[in-house]
Amino acid sequence: MKAEYEKQVKLLLDVLPSLNKAEMFALKGGTAINFFIQDFPRLSVDIDLTYIPMNDRQAALKGISNGVDVLSKDIKQRLPDSNITPQSSGGTVSKLVIWKDNAQIKLEVNTVLRGSIYEPVEMELSSRLQNEFERFVAVQVLSKSVLYGGKLCAALDRQHPRDLFDVKILLETDGITDEIKAAFLGYLISHSRPMNEILNPNRIGLEEIYRKEFAGMTEETDILEDLKEVQAQLPSLIAKKLTDSDREFLLSFKKGEPKWKLVDIPQLKDLSGVQWKLLNIHKMDTEKHQEAYKKLESYLDRV
Repeated sequence: MKAEYEKQVKLLLDVLPSLNKAEMFALKGGTAINFFIQDFPRLSVDIDLTYIPMNDRQAALKGISNGVDVLSKDIKQRLPDSNITPQSSGGTVSKLVIWKDNAQIKLEVNTVLRGSIYEPVEMELSSRLQNEFERFVAVQVLSKSVLYGGKLCAALDRQHPRDLFDVKILLETDGITDEIKAAFLGYLISHSRPMNEILNPNRIGLEEIYRKEFAGMTEETDILEDLKEVQAQLPSLIAKKLTDSDREFLLSFKKGEPKWKLVDIPQLKDLSGVQWKLLNIHKMDTEKHQEAYKKLESYLDRV
């Protein structure tokens, strides 16, 4: 483990208990997966949060700002020698940059993708982290299915070694379950990019970003080729999991007339990100909308 990463992990572990003061949030992303779901297979140095209540946008943004303020005050009280800088997105305070002992971490709430199709759960820090860093914490975490559904979407979109590594662990263990696929569909239809670009991404080179932003984050070394294999195989693995009903649903959503009954996913239509994307579809220029629909239809017909 690189020394600078170790400092960041210690700071992150010192900050995590404050999450219990803001129960409107649930931990998500790489920290949730690698510190709570899995037994610390890689480092993670950011705290990404989901706002759970399914209320209207204005109430949610106010709730996010209030919750982040609660976190900031609690962190400062618990870590008085820390330096905390709040940052805003669209007028909503949704991010904290936290410094302490030459280490920096970020805490951030997604203001667009709010709520969850499955209930979050309380989880304890992985046993390996407890032993190595002599810390204990239990916090509210998004469900395993939702975490990995989001991770699959991120791996297809960003193709960052961190995301590909997390997917590698998933494929070596549980694989893509029906519940994970359901959560993935929710993230897919909510994404700012067109669905066909997520499902069938142009592959990017991994060598430089692996060297600069990933090497040293795992005990395993020389796994670049393994990550390239995950990168190459993931689109086809996802395609094989899509049923005829899934495909019909995706096309109906792209048309702007979602057939919700085709997918048995609780609360899907009520998610803020889904509503936002549907609104944008309805605002699209007719010609561009038809072109986007045909691209998705063409891809789904091929796979």
